[in-house]
Order: sequence, then C-alpha cells, then structure tokens
Amino acid sequence: MTILFWIPAFAGMTIIKYMKIDLHTHSTYSDGTLDPAKLMEKAHSLGITHIALCDHDSTEGLQQARAKALELTLTLVPAVEINTETNNIHVLGYYVDENDINFINALKKNRDSRERRIEVILGKLSELGIQITKEELREGNRETSLGRPHVADALMRKKIVSTRQEAFEKFLTKGRPAYAPHNDTTAIGAIETILACKGIPVLAHPGFSQQEETIQWLTSKGLQGIEVHYPTHSTQQIKKFSELAVKYNLVVTGGSDYHGPGSGHEAMGTISAPENTLDELLKRKQKLFS
Repeated sequence: MTILFWIPAFAGMTIIKYMKIDLHTHSTYSDGTLDPAKLMEKAHSLGITHIALCDHDSTEGLQQARAKALELTLTLVPAVEINTETNNIHVLGYYVDENDINFINALKKNRDSRERRIEVILGKLSELGIQITKEELREGNRETSLGRPHVADALMRKKIVSTRQEAFEKFLTKGRPAYAPHNDTTAIGAIETILACKGIPVLAHPGFSQQEETIQWLTSKGLQGIEVHYPTHSTQQIKKFSELAVKYNLVVTGGSDYHGPGSGHEAMGTISAPENTLDELLKRKQKLFS
C-alpha cells in the first residue's frame, strides 16, 4: 500500500508527496545479502521513504544504515528482530536504544546461542560429507549474526542445492538431517529485552501459524503491535489480524521482510505500513517510558 497526502505549495499549487513505509528489512549484519548502505540505496530506488533495519539479534548495521539514509533523506527507524524458541515466534523491536549496555549484552547472548546452533548444524553436515566452516559462512564479514540462511547460501555455493528454500527443505528444517534446535530465548524474554531498552515490541509475521490465543497471551506480557501487512499474508489474514489489533489494542505495522537479491525474500516496494504507524509507535513509546 502506498500512502499519499497533499501539501500546499507556492502560488496556490499543490504537490503530491508519497510515503512508502517498510518496517522489516535485513542486511549482511544478519541474513540479508546487501550491506546496510546498499540496502538503503535499494529502498530509495524503490521510492521507500521510511525504513526499519531489523537484523536478527543485532543492531551493528544501524550506524552504516543511518549515514546512508541521511544522505538519501530516508527516515531510518532503529530496530531489531529477535528469534525465539517459542512456537516460531519472532519479535520485532522498534525505536530501540542501541547504546543501552544491557540491550547490547542481551543481543550478544542471543548471537552466541545462534553461533552454537550453527556449530551443531555444521557438525551434522560434516557427518553427511559436506564440509563448511564458519569462516565460509561469514564471507569476510565478522560482524554477521549467523543463522541457517547462511548455511543455505553455503550449500548453494557448493552446488548442493539451487535455492535457500531447497536447502531448508532438504537439510535445515525440523526433521531434516542437519536440523538443530533453536536458541533458548523465549517470546516473553524477547518482549522484556525490547521493553527494557525502551523499544516497542511487535509480533512479526503472525501468519506463520500464530493463533489468537497466542496473540492474546503475548499482549498480556507487553506486546504492543502486530505485523499485519506482510508479503505472504492473504487478504483474509490481513482482515483477521487487523481485527485482532483492534481487539487487543495493538499497533498495526507492516514490512517486506526483505533479505536482498537471491534470498527468496525480495518483496521490498510491494508492502507498506499504514500512514499512521510511526506516529502510533512513538505514542506507545511516550506512554510507556515518559
């Protein structure tokens, strides 16, 4: 959805100003394929005006993204995505304080847990005769927060699979030979981590099997928003989650979950959050932390 509004101009003329708001993107600091600066350039080329960088368990790319966003006159929202072990729940955090030492330490703990998981996965692949090192996964970017997509990309480079999806289906999902259990971060822990650094916790892509009971439970623990507008959400799901947002007083957000070229998540420019989303998130921040 593209938002447009009218602003007055000189001599009685009127100018149309467009807003496109993408509140879910990833860079090479987690499992995206573009570095933060190139991600901002891509967003600008698609007419995005407001963007959130939500790398998994990392805010390390925000400084580079902020510099490029300023150059391009993009509005950057500091954000993060925290994966959890709870029923495939991911929690987005908006307007986080990336300099909060406790928040930094919590994210590092999560990244360390992800790293241990990757080591188990690489060990299982080795038993299958597929040798991959962590250095190969990082491809020179030591700040990368490793995840299964990096393993999928390595399998692609070795011509063992053709796509990330094939890698997951053959090796990396539950029940497949190289699967390893998730980290020990809980959904409640993720919400608490985001709130502790004065961020606004939002449920990511609820269409991935999240039911009303789960949304109600998370709201009782401090959840403030829900990602209604998402590339794979059907019209029926958008209607359902919009109604639940009203019912449980949650901010409606939206984003493309863009991971860059070749990632299989390339819907940037096709999804926009509602016009009032950022205002509503900031109102929540003021209400909670003023």
